[in-house]
Amino acid sequence: MNRIIKGDKVRIISGKYKSKEGVVLSVDLKNKGAIVEGINKVKRHTKPTQQNNNKGGIIEKESLIPFSKLALVVEKAKNGISKVSFIKGKDNKKIRISKKTKTELKKSIKK
Repeated sequence: MNRIIKGDKVRIISGKYKSKEGVVLSVDLKNKGAIVEGINKVKRHTKPTQQNNNKGGIIEKESLIPFSKLALVVEKAKNGISKVSFIKGKDNKKIRISKKTKTELKKSIKK
């Protein structure tokens, strides 16, 4: 289980987009990063193909941000952000908790 999952609200803690907040759209465990809505946009030049309805040109989309630059937003925490920890709950299942507030974090995966 990962500390940051799809649907979590995160804050960028370093780099060009420092102190910006957004929702995690997807998580890439292989490259150790996440794509955050509206942050770290890049432009890609694409050729026309049948898959994108014969439209080519310049497409703007979000790019990967490393996990080390992301912090989970928790409203009850002092600075509004917190690290994530795991504990064993009932039935020996892993439960995500906020380290600052010691409260359980709900699964916030959008469907």
